[in-house]
Amino acid sequence: MAVVNESITAVSWAEANQAYLQTEMRRLRLLFARKVRWLRWNWQRDPLGNNHSLVISDALADRLLRGDDETEELSFYQEDAECSSITDALKEVETDLANRRHQLTEDKGIPSLEALARLFGLKPIERDLLILCFAIDDDPRFATLAAYVQDNMNARYATCDLALSLLCQGREDRETVRGALLHSAPLQQFRLLTSSDGAAVARSCQPLKIDERIADYVRGSNRLDEKVVHLLRPAAPDPIAGVHRELVDQLCRWAESAAGQPWPPFHFTGPPGVGKQAVAREFCARMGVQLYTLDPRRLPLHDPERHELMHLMERESALSRIAIYVDVTDIDLSDRLIALAARDWIEHSGGVVFVGARERYQFRRQVNHLSVPKLDAAAQSQLWNASLQGVTNSVDGQIDALVQQFDMGPRAIPNAVASAVARAHRREGNFLLLADDLWQTCREQVGWRLGSLARRLTPCYTWDDIVVSDDLMRQLREIADQVATRSEVYDRWGFGARLPRGRGISALFSGPSGTGKTMAAEILANDLQLDLYRIDLAGVVSKYIGETEKNLRNVFDAAEESGAILFFDEADALFGKRTEVRDSHDRYANIEVNYLLQRMEDYRGLAILCTNRRSALDRAFLRRLRFLVEFPFPDGEKRRLIWSKVFPKQTPVSGLDLEELARLEITGGNIRNIALNAAFLAASERVSVQMPHLLHAARREYAKIDKLLTEAEFGPSYRAMKA
Repeated sequence: MAVVNESITAVSWAEANQAYLQTEMRRLRLLFARKVRWLRWNWQRDPLGNNHSLVISDALADRLLRGDDETEELSFYQEDAECSSITDALKEVETDLANRRHQLTEDKGIPSLEALARLFGLKPIERDLLILCFAIDDDPRFATLAAYVQDNMNARYATCDLALSLLCQGREDRETVRGALLHSAPLQQFRLLTSSDGAAVARSCQPLKIDERIADYVRGSNRLDEKVVHLLRPAAPDPIAGVHRELVDQLCRWAESAAGQPWPPFHFTGPPGVGKQAVAREFCARMGVQLYTLDPRRLPLHDPERHELMHLMERESALSRIAIYVDVTDIDLSDRLIALAARDWIEHSGGVVFVGARERYQFRRQVNHLSVPKLDAAAQSQLWNASLQGVTNSVDGQIDALVQQFDMGPRAIPNAVASAVARAHRREGNFLLLADDLWQTCREQVGWRLGSLARRLTPCYTWDDIVVSDDLMRQLREIADQVATRSEVYDRWGFGARLPRGRGISALFSGPSGTGKTMAAEILANDLQLDLYRIDLAGVVSKYIGETEKNLRNVFDAAEESGAILFFDEADALFGKRTEVRDSHDRYANIEVNYLLQRMEDYRGLAILCTNRRSALDRAFLRRLRFLVEFPFPDGEKRRLIWSKVFPKQTPVSGLDLEELARLEITGGNIRNIALNAAFLAASERVSVQMPHLLHAARREYAKIDKLLTEAEFGPSYRAMKA
């Protein structure tokens, strides 16, 4: 709607706007009346009158040969008494219009037609042309008058020829009208006027029609165009804090210095979820502009359709005071059609445009670039506390732990609080929001992004289930303690200021297969109440250059936000030694390793790497790890303890000789397999698990791992097993 302030109500503005339009219609009706008077005087000199549908008279041919005599028409307007009175009435109406414009402007209520002219820089003749098309579209009586003046009952529409005949008083005006209908002029550029079949509207007889969206605006109704509204979504009102508020202040100061000038596109860069859209929306809100998001994947792929949409979006930006936010962070560059459509949109679209990306793009046009960093712990704490206002909770003292573990942006934090409140309300008899509600909600909310490249493991083991040496157990406890106390050391004790990088905790679990590496990772995840994700090497590693780094970047970015534990099984396949460069494959393989080394150093969460071959790992990579945990092959005492814990309490067992079983030189993983297979054997016989079942299962396990049966291991049972 046109600009209206609080001193004038919407009802009074609508009435004043309607009265202004009626006055414009009266002016146009007078122009038609004067033209009709002139045409009738001409037709009186023609024996056939104005009926030339069957025969063209000699008088008409002579008049056409003479051409338009503008001097004769102007003289007629001055000499004819009726035309003279019409001219006087026109002057009175124009004075009335000027007074109405002045009155409304004083009250800050600009008529919609005048607001439209200001928005698109319309000249007076362009404004009159717009009114002509609006009148014919709005009132059938004007359509009939248009057909009468054009001497064609089928021409119940505006044309360039009608505009020249009705609105022009000289050759200069005629050139102005023709120029106003060029594609580069505002009427065409912003699709204020359209043609029925898409032809050039500057042709004399081509129908001209006011766009339906523009006609509604002139009437005083300002709603988003139906041709674009299905592509746009209002940006969510995300809160901002810390450095993001400072960035908005900087943008506002820039906008003040650039007042009256068109804004170049804004190019915001930063990781996904960092708050780029929140900064853009807050800036727009302060400028009185509403921000909408546009998914670049929904852009038309064909140039004509996309360019038409660009013009409509630019027009809508001016009419509705909106800005468009296009996020290309997750655009698949391998899909060239979508990538080219997104880049073409950014390069050529008008209006106020924001582009969110992971990294800076190179554009041919000037852009206003702004790097949006992640919020620090203090700012995230502010957002948590602000989001918890008005919520009955008992999470005092737990915010620091949430901030340290989950690196969440301005949109994720309010969403997490809302989900946690819903979780609390589902709990029977207690609606109090607990710290555990927030913790579990954070895990659920941000963990899904890892799903496509990693597999979530459900931890089921505790500290009592693992059998390792005391020193190894202390190492595992130290890892858990460092994860749990990061907030205190980094933030309260000041170590975070000295560690801008390398704040993550990385550990290498090495040792033979089955010695408890995966079990230890599950125990840590269970103890810390964090999600554990096994990285799917088949989904991460790609034969295409650059794809492996892209996949790993997505893994680490998602893990940064979720606080999940990353578990790289068989890490030597990914983190192997860098090789001597002999060809392009070696060069890009080394680039992958180098990228992994740098990304592991930057990762702020817990990453666990598991390998059976520690010697295969790159030494430079080993130096960046905080913990190197070696899981040795279990000795006899450890094997005996494993056997004592391998059966659940519900499992019926009888007559087990733990000393004899401990002589089997196998790992805990093999012991677990033997116990499980023996349980199935006993269950099929409807008896308890006994030594014969275990020895039979052990024989199968030895055959599976290509291990020879020896008398030293099996003792008296050796001959029976060989039989």
